[in-house]
Amino acid sequence: MPRFPRVNLEGALYYITTKADYKLNLFRDEGDNTRYISFLAEYKQSYNFKLYAFLLTSKESHLLIEPSQQYTVSQIMHDVNANYTKYYNKKYEKKGHLFEERFKAVLIEKDGYLLKMTRFIHRIPLKIDSSPLCDYRWSSYLSYIGREEDKNISANIDYTDVLNSFPVSGDNRMEAYRSFTENPDKKELLEFESRMHRASVVGSEEFMDRIKQILDNPPPEADDLLAEAEAWRGAARKKMGVMALVLVVFILIFLGVNSSLWKGNAKLKREIKEVNLEKDEIFARDLIDSKKQISRELEEKYRADMVSYKAAATRLQELENKERKEQDKDKK
Repeated sequence: MPRFPRVNLEGALYYITTKADYKLNLFRDEGDNTRYISFLAEYKQSYNFKLYAFLLTSKESHLLIEPSQQYTVSQIMHDVNANYTKYYNKKYEKKGHLFEERFKAVLIEKDGYLLKMTRFIHRIPLKIDSSPLCDYRWSSYLSYIGREEDKNISANIDYTDVLNSFPVSGDNRMEAYRSFTENPDKKELLEFESRMHRASVVGSEEFMDRIKQILDNPPPEADDLLAEAEAWRGAARKKMGVMALVLVVFILIFLGVNSSLWKGNAKLKREIKEVNLEKDEIFARDLIDSKKQISRELEEKYRADMVSYKAAATRLQELENKERKEQDKDKK
């Protein structure tokens, strides 16, 4: 299925997964987890999206969000992941990209699926070990059952809509949610999990039809946004090249005038390092994309060659059979 138009759909959620490069751990210690959550909280305020659930493992992040009409999922995830990459590379003295690839997003109908989606995310630790879910520190589950000690985390989780779906009152809703998550109907749970692992859109038939119509006839503003984004990307790359050149010239002049100032200008050093990191990230992403494109082209050529080879072999076999029959006929 093609990518969704870069516009937001009313009544739609996005289940977003982001993975670290296969050689790396996305979160090495508690400080990394805390910093990533702080970026989520920061951009939640900036972009005014709802965060219904999150879960962090050593190599992945799982988010369930509902964007506002003003901003897209791409804008949100670009800022969160870009800033976390800068933090990570600086902390561990690393260069280049951190994430395996662009984030993956499943489009989900909110009505009828919000409750099940939060359960799906919160049960992910059970696939790693059998420890009680309430013992897992880095998810929004503790906020849902009233055990989150960090009020900064609970304050940024929009769990009220989920808990209100239970026909009970007060704290009983948290207990109802805990029972729903930890003691589910196994058949219903397996069916939902199986659907999640193979789907790119989850919802009712009406919702699926709506998505299909949008994909077949994307609104004009989607094309405008895409064109604008591509133009901005090209301009940004050119601008970055010019800025890097100007920065190098400035540094040389600066060093020639007074080398002692260089030692004390920690801010300039940091900015230079950040520019280099940005350039390394862009180069690494472009290199990966080029490798993927070459791999696809080689695979297509290989398949075409195999088809040609099989056709030639079949034709040769037919000629040999025909010649053999004629020889047998002549002998008789």
